[in-house]
Amino acid sequence: MKTRLNVTIEDTVLAYIKNYAAARQISVSQIIEDHLKSIAQSAERKKNILEVLDEMEAPIGIHADQDLVKAYHEARKEKYGH
Repeated sequence: MKTRLNVTIEDTVLAYIKNYAAARQISVSQIIEDHLKSIAQSAERKKNILEVLDEMEAPIGIHADQDLVKAYHEARKEKYGH
């Protein structure tokens, strides 16, 4: 189902968009709808960094149950002696 929407836009922008649409043989409405869809889809695809990290596989040599903070400090102590 489609719904009508009134949009206020500057005359110069509208003239440009009408020419752009005509050159591509599509409607201004279709341009707006496609753009709004792309915004909605990109918002759905965004994840926070913790979700991304959870999906990543552990690097070779790192066990999933390993305490990485502890391992980091032990490696620094071994390397630098403190």
